[in-house]
Amino acid sequence: MTGDYLIVNGERIPKSEALSLIRMFYNDAKQIAGVFHGMDRSEKFRANWPDEYVFADANWRNFLEACRAMYAERLGDPKTSAADARKMHLAIVLHTMIEQDAPEKFGGIQLAPNTQQFDGDRFENRKIIENYGKQSNTFKELMLGSTRYH
Repeated sequence: MTGDYLIVNGERIPKSEALSLIRMFYNDAKQIAGVFHGMDRSEKFRANWPDEYVFADANWRNFLEACRAMYAERLGDPKTSAADARKMHLAIVLHTMIEQDAPEKFGGIQLAPNTQQFDGDRFENRKIIENYGKQSNTFKELMLGSTRYH
């Protein structure tokens, strides 16, 4: 880093552009989280996460690898403009730099489109209802469920 610029892959870019690229990357991860929310989820999931925007804001980190893969796929597409390819490439590099310098690594599960986990599964949804019910996991319910009266 030097002044108001960052050196990324040998290219000097303004910090404001770097911030914009990271925001783009994170917003695209949120978009993928929104798609996940709209898939075949259980009634319990819907009770816990009725709003896709609230879900995406809380869980976007679980979709960073899916976003990276989406960018990589688009980088390989000859229809992608040079300007868009540059942005996506720099966003991937910047995110990698951030991950390397982060004091704590995100240990959450990464979810990817076109997988059973992402698309949802009716059998699994039925099992969730059988084992855990349809009700939401509010903090109050969790606390009351963990307290035993003697």
